[in-house]
Amino acid sequence: MEESSMDTYYPLKKVAQIFGDNNLKFSIEELERAGDIPASRKFRSGALFRNGWSKAELPLIGEKVGYFPKFSKSVALSVFTTKGGVLKSTLALNLARTAALHGLKTCVVGLDIQGDVTTALGYDFDIKPNSQLDEIIEKLDQTKGLNDLFAGQVSLEDIIVGTDLPNLFLIPETPELVALNDSLNNINRREFWLKEKVVAPLKNYFDIIIMDCSPNWNKLTTNALVACDSLISPLECKINNFRNFKVFSHFLKEFKNEMRLNFENVFIPTKFAPNKKLSSDIFTWYQENVEGCTSLGIKESVTAEEAMALNISILEHAGLKPIGRDMVTLMKEVHQRVESSLVNSNREFGHDQRILSAQKFNFNGARP
Repeated sequence: MEESSMDTYYPLKKVAQIFGDNNLKFSIEELERAGDIPASRKFRSGALFRNGWSKAELPLIGEKVGYFPKFSKSVALSVFTTKGGVLKSTLALNLARTAALHGLKTCVVGLDIQGDVTTALGYDFDIKPNSQLDEIIEKLDQTKGLNDLFAGQVSLEDIIVGTDLPNLFLIPETPELVALNDSLNNINRREFWLKEKVVAPLKNYFDIIIMDCSPNWNKLTTNALVACDSLISPLECKINNFRNFKVFSHFLKEFKNEMRLNFENVFIPTKFAPNKKLSSDIFTWYQENVEGCTSLGIKESVTAEEAMALNISILEHAGLKPIGRDMVTLMKEVHQRVESSLVNSNREFGHDQRILSAQKFNFNGARP
């Protein structure tokens, strides 16, 4: 059946590239013949007709041939560092789209007043280029967010919106996040509001929740750290962020100790320029001295900027370029680190439960 040229379709070669390996073409063809994935359909590409799959079908393929499987249980990640312009939202976007393209039901929670991740995921509040200002204001006012949930005016389901991928969802940033941050000061257990009212309920429906935090350590950031299973933190390979990291890591360690938190720290070097000595030296220092630093990072690249501008992941834009291959390796490493942390936390929880059970048994079995 011929499909409309308005639909977004991907030929076999492009699908294989999105999942990081050109040789996947043969596996995908075998899965198609076996009926394990949807059959490709004919679509128009310029003056030609080609066979391919719709964007909505990519997650069904990713589940079979990809490298980012579902975690052993639902997981919440916070993406945060105390410096802007270090590819924080780029990381959040790539994590979210990678997970969604592999069939994981994914929800991004925007916590940065700048709204970068909301924009990056293509959410435009349904504003058309020729809209009048009063129409735009009305539509912005109608967009509900976390502050409306806090005020009891909407339910959690009311503020979750869809994206261009069928299993990727978003709670968009709104200007009222500033008011919410202030309002959290006025409630009991203010550090736990996001965990109890947002993240815990979301875990009943989503495989992965990704919180994109503000570069300012505010109440919402504290909430996100309390709610997360792992922290994903970019480390810019430039001197200002290098100086900032020592202060950041000190406060992070103190915060985890004070709040008795044990989330995994995953530090990812960003804006690494291998042809610049200072950048290379900082990258090497991170790898040798920062516990939790990944083996690869995100290089300074026009390709990464192009992908962000197109509201897609680096792999969707340039899967087989060097930066795309690096991203596959990086995403695999992040997945392995997060999954190992989940497994270890389950073991520790089981150990604690056995101790509590033994103590309870000894107490109940005591004789005067």
